[in-house]
Amino acid sequence: MRVRPKFAEVLSNAQFRALIVSQAIFDLGVFMRGTANSWVIFELTHSQLWVGLIAGVRAIPILALALIGGVISDRFGRINLMIGAGALIAAASAVTAILISSELLEPWHMIAVSVIGGIGGALYGPAFFALIADIVRSDRLSNANGILSVAQTTGEMIGPLIVGFVIAASGADTVFWLVVAGNVFGLMLLLRVREPERTAQAAYEPAQSFLDQIKTGLRYARNTPPLLWLTLLVVLQNLFGVAIFALMPIYANDVLKIGAGGFGIMGGVFGGGMLIGAIAVSLYGIHHRHAYMMISMGAIWDSGQIAFGFSRSTPLTLTILFVMGLVAMPWVTSVLTMFQKSAADHMRARVMSLYVLAINTFPLGWLFGGAVAEWLGNEEALIISAMLGTPVAFIAVLLSKELRQA
Repeated sequence: MRVRPKFAEVLSNAQFRALIVSQAIFDLGVFMRGTANSWVIFELTHSQLWVGLIAGVRAIPILALALIGGVISDRFGRINLMIGAGALIAAASAVTAILISSELLEPWHMIAVSVIGGIGGALYGPAFFALIADIVRSDRLSNANGILSVAQTTGEMIGPLIVGFVIAASGADTVFWLVVAGNVFGLMLLLRVREPERTAQAAYEPAQSFLDQIKTGLRYARNTPPLLWLTLLVVLQNLFGVAIFALMPIYANDVLKIGAGGFGIMGGVFGGGMLIGAIAVSLYGIHHRHAYMMISMGAIWDSGQIAFGFSRSTPLTLTILFVMGLVAMPWVTSVLTMFQKSAADHMRARVMSLYVLAINTFPLGWLFGGAVAEWLGNEEALIISAMLGTPVAFIAVLLSKELRQA
């Protein structure tokens, strides 16, 4: 009897297919918006610090509201919350497009719409990642997360390419209108996903206050190894280990001198590496010791940051970006799967709110990278970023038996 591959079994689930196509469209919008934001603010200010700031402020509402988003999702369900949050994200892009086309855009406007988008992300993320674990078997989660990564990295690859050419041909406002159209279509697809049945314990919990439910979730995380270590490591990696993203516009414009089109190609090549890495994960899964995968892929990432900083060759820079994209996907999948497998059904969205909180410190990493580059220099910022990433994670794995076994 022929055994069906795990990834094919996951894709046979109609609920998962609808969810993943919707998310693919949303993720394309995320990367288009992020790339366009970087270029627009750099044109307005010619400052790496502002590039990092616009990305970084989006993390503030996520850090403030992600736990609340997890409670709302565990308490009232996933789908309606995702639709409302997705509509808010679309509204932020629409406002940006209007400001650009009316020639009224100021740097502080970009801060405001980034905050609005962050609020949407804080509410959307915990529900989405919990919903994946709701509808996919536990032993198929790494494959499902690999397929999710394929969807995400397709957007990571083609989003910057689209942005580069659309800005050159029609202007940045067109990019944001395209994002709005995609968000609306993605929301329509979400209507095809059924709300999962709630457990008896989850149905009982609404008798608690919101604050009590947040406290319950935090106690669960504290008492469930390796969630505390894992959350801390993801926060540190995303705060201090991603300076490269704040520096890509200045390397494209001033160092490599390849302009907006070249900037789009840089992002597209990075996304291409992520796509191939994601396809490999979706087909074959990852090593069952996820923490070791996280450490090894992180070491390659940090070496790539340093090499990028000193490269003055466009082909070499693109090669480095491709390799960094390739190793990013096993790292992300390892982390996400560890979070999902550590969560009981009735705690799932609250546990995933910790993941959303931790992973979305990533924009603050842009701010850190932009600030250090402004003060010390580009190469120095990338070296510091590399030294504060994987070495810290390696120490944590040595100290935590539970993390080593995750």
